[in-house]
Amino acid sequence: MAPDLLAAVPQTVPILEVEGLVQRLRDTARPEAFTVRVEPRIEVMPGDFVALLGPSGCGKTTLLTVLGLLRSPTYPSELKSFKMGLDDDGTISQVDLRDAWLCRRKSTIEAVRRQRIGFALQSGELLPALTVRENIEAPLHLNGWPAAHRRKRADHLIEAFRLRRQVSGSGNGGANSSRDTYDLATARVNKLSGGEYQRVSLARAIAHHPQLVFIDEPTAALNRELARGALGNFRQMLTSVERRCAAIMITHDEELSAEFANVVIRMEPTRTEAGGCVNEVVRRHSR
Repeated sequence: MAPDLLAAVPQTVPILEVEGLVQRLRDTARPEAFTVRVEPRIEVMPGDFVALLGPSGCGKTTLLTVLGLLRSPTYPSELKSFKMGLDDDGTISQVDLRDAWLCRRKSTIEAVRRQRIGFALQSGELLPALTVRENIEAPLHLNGWPAAHRRKRADHLIEAFRLRRQVSGSGNGGANSSRDTYDLATARVNKLSGGEYQRVSLARAIAHHPQLVFIDEPTAALNRELARGALGNFRQMLTSVERRCAAIMITHDEELSAEFANVVIRMEPTRTEAGGCVNEVVRRHSR
């Protein structure tokens, strides 16, 4: 990463700091653009669980793609701030993403996204040809982890997210009945239940020790109880061994937000143009 984009900062540096973002999407089939605005300052601290709330169509997913470095800001020169705090074994630094976009340092941006950000998206995006373990290890492969370290990390997450399951084989129920079992970690992901799939998606999202994880509509493919169980596991990881990590959950579910989030970001549709804006950032309680 370019040294001039990094700076030593205090231990209390935000994981994410954004202010003055205007994101404009143009559709050639329509005469008007879709615009997302971030007016109040957003600060996400280590250990925060953030709920990004708003009705459908107000730009929550568009904002996710920019904050998650999947899409470049439309006007980087107009940003007041766009920074990410990095923690390398207790050494805290900060990368100025505004300058990285202005200088077109794509390798810097790609490195931050690959190494520091995790995604648990609506559809899960798990690879159907791979097993549970192989899916969890995928981001570790991308970041060059040695095989022994990959296996140790995957073992830890498989246990933490309760991804071991024994399945009985056929038998007549008698004294000589056979019971075949297999470890869920070796199963293909298309064999999973909805709750198991969600837990694998969350485990994979934090496998490489990212500092910021995005969770997109966790109740979209699951009922609330299954989503609550998966998020409960995730929050436990977030507040213990993953304590330097933070999460942003995109949702329209007020009850889920009230249960899990200590910071709420609210978006509303704009009346004067197609799009939406962040109009409130509330820190409910300490982490």
